[in-house]
Parts: sequence; C-alpha cells; structure tokens
Amino acid sequence: MKKTRRAAAVILAAATAVLMANTAVMAEAKAAGPEFSIETDRPEYSSTDPINETVKIYNASDDILTDIVISGSIPEGYQTEDGIASPDQWEMKTGDVGSGGTGECTVRLVRKTSGTDQEQGGAQIPGGTDTDRPDKDTDPGNRPDSDGTGDKETVQTGDTANIIPWCIAGAVSLCVIIAAVRKRKGRHLLSLLLAAAMAGTLLPASLTAKAAEPGAETAEEKTEEKTEEITKTILIDGEEVTLKAEITYRTEQKADEQTTDLSYEGYNLKWEDQFDEETLNRGDWNVELHDPGWVNNELQSYVDSPENIYIEDGSLVLKPVEKENEDGSVSYTSGRVNTQNKHDFKYGLFEARVKVPEGQGFLPAFWMMPTNENLYGQWPRCGEIDIMEVLGNDTDTSYGTIHYGNPHSESQGSYTLEEGTFSDEYHVFDVEWEPGKISWYVDGKLIHTEDNWYSATEGQGEITYPAPFDQPFYIILNLAVGGNWPGNPDETTDIANSAYYIDYVKVYQKDSYDENVTKPVEEVILRDPDENGNYVVNGDFSEKEDLTDDKDWIFLTALGGEAGAEIGDNEIAVNTVNEGTVDYSVQLVQPDLPMKQGGVYRLCFDAYADADRTMKVGVSAPDRSFRRYLEDTVVNLTPEKQTYTFEFTMTDSDDANGRLEFNMGAAGSTAGIRISNVSLKKIDEIEITEGEKGILADGNYVYNGSFQEGDGRLGYWDVSKNGGAEVSVTNENNIRRLMVNAPEGTSAEHPVIVSQSDLALSAGNTYAMSFTAEGESGREITVKAAGQEYSAEMNGAEQEYDYKLTLDTEPADTDLAFIFREPGLYYLDNVRIEEDSLIKNGSFNAGFSGYEPYVDSSISSDVTYVVDSLNEDNAADFSINNTGDAAWKIQLKQNNVELEKGQWYRLSLDAKASIQRKLMFAIQRDGSSDDDWTPYSEEKIVDLGTDYNTYEIVFQMKGETDPKAVLSISMGAVDGNQITENHRICIDNINLEKIDAPDISEQPVGENLLVNSDFSSGNEGWEDAVTDPGAAEVSFKNGRAVYNITAVGNEDWNVQLKQNGIVLEQGAHYKVSFKVKSSEARTIKLAMLSPSYAWYGGADIVLEKDQEKEVTVDFVMNETTEMNASMVISMGAIAGIETPASMIELSDFSLVRTE
Repeated sequence: MKKTRRAAAVILAAATAVLMANTAVMAEAKAAGPEFSIETDRPEYSSTDPINETVKIYNASDDILTDIVISGSIPEGYQTEDGIASPDQWEMKTGDVGSGGTGECTVRLVRKTSGTDQEQGGAQIPGGTDTDRPDKDTDPGNRPDSDGTGDKETVQTGDTANIIPWCIAGAVSLCVIIAAVRKRKGRHLLSLLLAAAMAGTLLPASLTAKAAEPGAETAEEKTEEKTEEITKTILIDGEEVTLKAEITYRTEQKADEQTTDLSYEGYNLKWEDQFDEETLNRGDWNVELHDPGWVNNELQSYVDSPENIYIEDGSLVLKPVEKENEDGSVSYTSGRVNTQNKHDFKYGLFEARVKVPEGQGFLPAFWMMPTNENLYGQWPRCGEIDIMEVLGNDTDTSYGTIHYGNPHSESQGSYTLEEGTFSDEYHVFDVEWEPGKISWYVDGKLIHTEDNWYSATEGQGEITYPAPFDQPFYIILNLAVGGNWPGNPDETTDIANSAYYIDYVKVYQKDSYDENVTKPVEEVILRDPDENGNYVVNGDFSEKEDLTDDKDWIFLTALGGEAGAEIGDNEIAVNTVNEGTVDYSVQLVQPDLPMKQGGVYRLCFDAYADADRTMKVGVSAPDRSFRRYLEDTVVNLTPEKQTYTFEFTMTDSDDANGRLEFNMGAAGSTAGIRISNVSLKKIDEIEITEGEKGILADGNYVYNGSFQEGDGRLGYWDVSKNGGAEVSVTNENNIRRLMVNAPEGTSAEHPVIVSQSDLALSAGNTYAMSFTAEGESGREITVKAAGQEYSAEMNGAEQEYDYKLTLDTEPADTDLAFIFREPGLYYLDNVRIEEDSLIKNGSFNAGFSGYEPYVDSSISSDVTYVVDSLNEDNAADFSINNTGDAAWKIQLKQNNVELEKGQWYRLSLDAKASIQRKLMFAIQRDGSSDDDWTPYSEEKIVDLGTDYNTYEIVFQMKGETDPKAVLSISMGAVDGNQITENHRICIDNINLEKIDAPDISEQPVGENLLVNSDFSSGNEGWEDAVTDPGAAEVSFKNGRAVYNITAVGNEDWNVQLKQNGIVLEQGAHYKVSFKVKSSEARTIKLAMLSPSYAWYGGADIVLEKDQEKEVTVDFVMNETTEMNASMVISMGAIAGIETPASMIELSDFSLVRTE
C-alpha cells in the first residue's frame, strides 16, 4: 500500500511540475510588453539648433495598444513649431499598434524667438503607425532598441499579475501531496488533484482558434489605462538636458476564439463560388482572351480551353500549357477569368483560398479592376487592387498592391511565411476595402494598410478623394507566364506539373458605408542640412561606408550590371566589368534628401573617368514612383577632373525622401569613374502657385466641368444662393451631376448662381460651349459667358445644349455663370468651352467626351472600350469578342455635327485592327425619332490593317443644312461578316473640315470609269454586301464575280455587288454595260445612287434560266456633280416579284461617258 501511495504521489508531483512549468512559460510569454524610447537626430546641439525628437513604440506583447496619448517636456528656451513652450507640454494621440507593430511621433523643438511667427507644425507622424507590415514589424532594425541615428533610451514593460493564482495553486498542490500520502483518506483527493493538474496542462492548447466568421460572437477586453515615463539626456551647448515623455495607453485583449487580425464583424456574405460544379459557371465568370505580349511582355496566350481552365476536386484550376511550334520555338497558353458585369462590387471584404505554382516565370494573381474603366480614365488613373501576387521563383512571399494616379504611383505590402511556401498548401488571402482605407491580410494576419492615394491626369485636376477607389470593381483570377516582373521560364520550370488552384472566392459587404471621408494630410518633416548647407551626407567621402546598407551612399547593380565601388582618398571609385542593359544597371545613389516645394537647388560634384564616356545624373522620388525632380541629365566625362553644376526647382509637394542618382550603366563603356565633392544645396525658395487659368489638356477652358474635383466636388466653382437653396454634387452609382434645388421665392431678383471666373478666353476666336442639363419642362437656365447671354429651355429630361460663343472684341470679363431664376430642381453636367471645330475631341485627349460608344445588348458582354493612353497616344480602343450579326451593333458616334447645304467636306480618321477586318464610317441624318438614317456622305467600307492608316471621304452636303447630323463608325458585322475571334480596333485623329469644291477635270469620252472592271485583281475596288436575312457565298475568280445565293432575304439590298467613289458630272451622258447569267429565271436591279441613295439611273433586268445576258443601260446625270456615286447590282428579294435562290455570275463591267 505504501508503494501505491508513493507511486501516486510521484505521478501527482510530476503533473504539478508540468503545471508549474506551464505557468512559468505563460509568465515568460506574458512578461513581454511594449517598449518605448526617445530618439533625437543628434546627441549634441548648439543653442540655435532645432531639436527633432521622436518617441518610438515597439509592441512586443500579444495585445493591441489602444488609446495611445504621448506628451513630452519642452526644454527651457524652446518651443514647438506651433508655439507651445515650457512649462507646458506638447501632446498628441497616435493610432493603435498591433502585436509586433511599431508606431512613432516626431516633434520639432525650436529656439524661442520674439516677434516672429512660427510655421505651423508640432508633433508629426510621418506615415502613421506601422502596424501593417510584418516584414518590417519583425525586423529588429525597426525596434526602438536597434541601431539608428542618435542615442536611445528604452523602457520595457510587462504584466505578471495573472500568474500569481497559478503559483498559489502550485504551492497548495504540493502541500496537499504531502498530506495525502500520509493518510488513507487522501487517495480520492489524490485522484481528483491528478485529474485537475493534467487538465491544467492542457489549458494553453485551448488558446488557438481561427477567426470568427460572420455571425460568430467575439469579445474584446480593454485593460485599465497604463502610464510609462521615458527620458533621454542630450547636450545643449555642452550642458546636459533631459527630455521626458509620458505615454498613456490601454491594452486590448481579444477573446480566445479570435487570434487573427481579420474580423468579419458587421459583414454579410454577398457572393461566393466554391467551384463545386463540374465546369466553370459561365453565369458568374467571363473567360478573357488575349494574345502574347498584351501587357507586361507576358508570353502566354489567354485562351478558352478545358486544358487551361477546369474544375478539379472542388477547386478552379488555371493551368499553363507549353507547346513546341513547327519552327522549334515554344509558346504558352494559360487561363484568365473575371466577374465583370456579372458580379461587381463597391467596397467589401474579398477573400480567396488558393495554392500557387512554383517555378521560374509564373505569376498567379487574385486582383480587381474597375468595371467602368472610363469613369476616371485608363490605368493607372482608374485604379487597380492587387490582393495577391506571388512570384513563382519566390513562393514564400506574397504581395498586395494598389496602383493609382497619373503619373503612376503605387503602395505595396508584402508578407513572407516563417515556414513553408504558398505553393506547398492552400492559404487564405483577403483585402478589406472601405471608403478611404484598404487593408491586406494573409491567413488572417494584417500585412499592409493604405489610406493615401489619388486619381489625376497631368494637365488636368485631381479627382475628389477617395477616387479612384470609390467605384465598382470586379474580380480577376489569372496565371501569367513570363513577363517583366517574374521573368521568363527556364530549364528549371516544370510547366507540365504546375497549376494555380483556387478553392473558393467569397465576397462580404456591410449593410452600408460612409463615403464622407477626407484625404489624409501628409505631414512631412524635412531635416536640416549640415553647417555648410549641404544636404548630402558624406559628400566629401571623408568617411568609409558600407555601400550595401540602406544608409547614406548606396551602390547598386541590376539587369546584367557587374561593378564594384570603394571610398578612398576623398572620392568614390566605380569600376565596371559589365555595363548591363539599362542606365541603372550600375548605380550610385543617396536617398533621404529633403526636397522642399518651391526650393531652388544646386547640385554640384567633381568627376572624371579612365576614358571618355558618359553617365547620367538626376534626383528622383522613390516614394512617388520615381518621378524626377531633376530630370536625368547626360554628363560627359573625360580623364580630366571637372566640376559639374546643375540647378532645378522643386515644384512638387514636400518630400523627405528625394534620391540623388548617378546612373552609369548601358553607356557604351566600362571605363572607371571617380566622383567627389558632391553637394546639394538650396540656394533660393520661391512660391509655387497655380497661376492663371489656361487650356486644360483635354482642350476645355472650363475647370472641373464634370464636377469631380475639389471639396464637395465643387472645386473652381463659386456658389451664390438665396436662403433655402441647396447646391451640391450627386454621387449615386458614381453619377456625379451638379444639383441645384432652388426654393420657392427664387426669382430674377433672388437667383441661385453657379459661376467660374477668369477663363482664358480671348478676342478674335469662336468657341463651342456645351453642357448637359435637366429640369422641369418649361423652366429655363440662363447662361452668361464672356458677357454674352443664352437661354437653355428644359424639357423634363436630360439633354445636351450647344452654343457658339464668338468674341469679336475683347470682352469685359471672361466669366461663366449659370443663373437659376425660377424655383425647381435642376441638374447640370459636362460643362465645356473649347475651340470651335466640326468634330469635337477628335484626338480623344478628353476621353470619350463628345462621343457615344454603342454596343447592342445582345453582345454587351463581348465588347469593352476605353481611351487607351497606355499603348496609344489617346485612341478609342474597342476589344471585341463577337461583332454580332449587323454592322450597327458596335458603333462609335458623335451627335450634333453641323453640315451646311452645298458645302464640301473632308472626313478623315486613323484606324487599325489586330486582325484583318472591315470598318464602315459615314456622316448621316439623325434617325432616332423617325428611323431615317440617310447618309450625307457615302457609307465607306475600308479594310483595316495592323498599322494605322488614314481613311477619308470627300463629299458635298446635298441636303438641307442640318445642325444635328451624326458621325457613325460601325464595327459590328460590316459587310455581313460576323467575327467571333477576339480582336481590337483603335481609332484616332477624327477630323471633319470644310474644303473648296474639288477641281474636276473633264472626263474623257469612252474611257471606262470603273476600277478592276474585269475582276482581274479579285475583289479590289468592289464590295460584296450580303446582309441578314440574305445569304450568299461570294467569290471573285476567272474574271467573274460569282454569287451562290442561298437566301434572297426580304429586300433587294440584302444581296448586292457595289463599287463606290464614282464621279458623275452634271449634264453628262453615261452607259453601263456588263454580262450576267443566273441558274434560275429571276430579276435583278442596276442602280446608280448617291451616298444618300438618290437615284441617278438604272434598270430592272430580267434574266432567263442559264442564259447569259449582255446588259446595256444609258442615263443622263441631271443632278449636280456627284463625287461619291455608287454603282449597285441588287440581287436580293425583288418587291412584288418571286425571287428564287440561284447562282449568279457577273463579268465584263463598263461605265463610260458617251457625251
């Protein structure tokens, strides 16, 4: 029995030991707490030096630091930049700091002066708290106790209060053991204690669980407020001065079941695809088709093939396929799918569980693009959200990025797994997109947050924040092969066994979102130069440096560059082995140069080379997509040392991280270079102002005419309103219009006025003024422009208003005002004043302004369009998967083109296509009210090539003057040819100009006026027009045009042979002759027509079965000379006559002038 009791005691003691050990582990884990420190920009100061003091926070605990308030002492004789002086303290609040995260604030203390106003400043948070970058948060270099500028003093905190109960429990257990082993009655108690002790050892395991899904309850607990004090001693004029700071904060503990940063609280599941069907659901997804090199120099073709896109074991699989071509080259296909116009979302939580392929050259992506890329303009202005990208040759790191702006800017976060890779197993990727804030997560861990972006076009304005991320986006999944970023596959890439697996895609949204957000104000602290005014650190190269770190001078090689650099004898020597492929293949840089807006800077350095050669020097902005403050400038070097000096003005906003660059790659030489005495000094400062209004890049003289810019989207506009009037800009489904709600009592004496002053209009010019407006029928809007007054009468619906503004003399003012003198609700948009031209915005510099892209609803999902400013110089770009079955089903139109009776015009445009196909264009009557679309010019059909060609029509307006004519460019099934192959058409430089009547030399009598009249050159000069419901196979061979007609359709024009561009002179006599044979008896028609189908001559021709007939028809041209007449043979259904299907052969055409 004693042995039994002793054995039990041993077991219980062991269990208690485990419990105590567990308690010790928990104590060690909980002991880690936040660390605080003070840093200064230098340890010693003179009494005139400003002090830059930074309080840093590193959260080493598992909790979140919240409600953080930092206050600090101010040395005697100093004050903050906003005037707070001792004995008062400076104070500021900062954002939450997550576990492993960092935060900081900086205050600039300056010497007190009397009678001088200090610039506003005070405590600063450059970039905010850094809780979102694990790759930075876990870097010891970002902890307050790591090396950096100045000295630091650190305080570390911890919390052991909750360990005491466990220690007491352990001690009591030991006492009980001693008592129990001496008494028989203690056996049952021993068993109970043993069970309890063993249960206690399991407690830590219960602390791990996944993030709560929507609907699950979570709890968060904030502790009492805590306070920490930190100090740092510095020297001012040799005397010790202590800086003190106090940090108050709370810690927030998440409930046991909530161990990730991602919360679904408040979210509802809106859409998901678990990929549990046999094939991809085409009701949810579109399959994109693109050729190699479409973007980013990628190698793959995106195709719609079950080899590349399929469902397997409940996952969508996007698989690359490699093919060896007949010439021995290799090509690749892959898959790309999206939800555009099927599932589009504005804000939400977007999640996918995926596994990516491993291998050089792969780039899988889960990302988003705007549904309407034309709202703000093409990429990057439209915005892009990359939720997940993983390089195939580095599959333990994922990237989350947004692209925006113009010039292009981006913000990117990354996350590297501590163990394993993203290709080993599935991982979950999320982006949480809210108005004014976008956050990225990997497996529930926050990796990046961004709230500062913009959308702008150079030469125009910046769209109101949070554009461009305030519009519907759609989801894209794709697997790219090769390209600029991942590089191309190599011999190590296992294409056959690689694929991108997507387990599911989910979208959550909240019930509502508050879009009333403001853009964060970026406060920039610019460091001072040295005592000589030089901003370059170690510009005299008096100190040797580690040129591979990220501090001061940095030497870099890339893209084939092979070189070395060494500091010695007060210069840096760069010796190059391989110059590489780009200028930055060999590069010496110094970042962190403070650039002040309005600063005039002088860059100066000495340099020489072992032999004559060049290099480039410039100052860039790494945080602003490397835009240039000093443009890259070629420097001619010789073996003789020379001094080089450059000056530039900083016109951009303040930037603390300018970068000086010496680029020595790809210069045609590997001669060594020596650089010394580098200085960058600010020699002057000027005020940067917006200046006077001019002409915007899109040709508009009106600023913010689309009500997208500035505070409340009313930038540049002045509002004068009476009591009770409401003037604002709508934002329903991203439709922004100026809304004026004029109350009762509004009158000529008490109007509502929306105006803009000092437009750059001048005498001697004629302008076209246009806008769209809507108001109650019978109401009017008075428009005053440069002293001239117009009246726009409302009709109850939105319509466009166009006016001519002619300034013969210098106007008293150049203001524009819209005056509302009657009560009612009005809407105004698209206000433009531009130089008068017959075709508006023919260069597409103003996007699609003035145009109406039209796609028939039957093919709406097969056609997209954008003004391409990336690959083209602003051109209308239509991507077409299916043309539909009629030419008019895809059009680009412009209304309100004014044509004068009797006037001659030349209409021209540039166009190209990615495949050989036809395009048709014309100017015609507006038939929207009566379906009469009579062409004023000919309907010209042209063959497009893969390079731009210029196409034109010369015509005379034969009808009455029409101010509402329509330019129509048709890209559907032109000539009845329906195309279902993916392709694109680009159109640019549309122009309509008045011309003098062309000189027409008298036509010689007896000369054939037709082109290729014997078909010896195939169909050159001829048009075979077969339109549904007509159907025919047409060939041109052996000197004949052969029509195998299988359906005659409903009209004679359903099957036609035509030749256009024929000149018919007024008063001349003509003869048409040709041969024709039909396999069935029937009637056909010959007609000489104008572009608007006016009849000049012709005949009905009766054919007998299988009998060739020689046809001759004479006519006199009794109308004015026609430059674009057409000869038409119509072989469709003849009205009132039975018309069978048949084979018709035509040959030996002639059109001659007889007198």
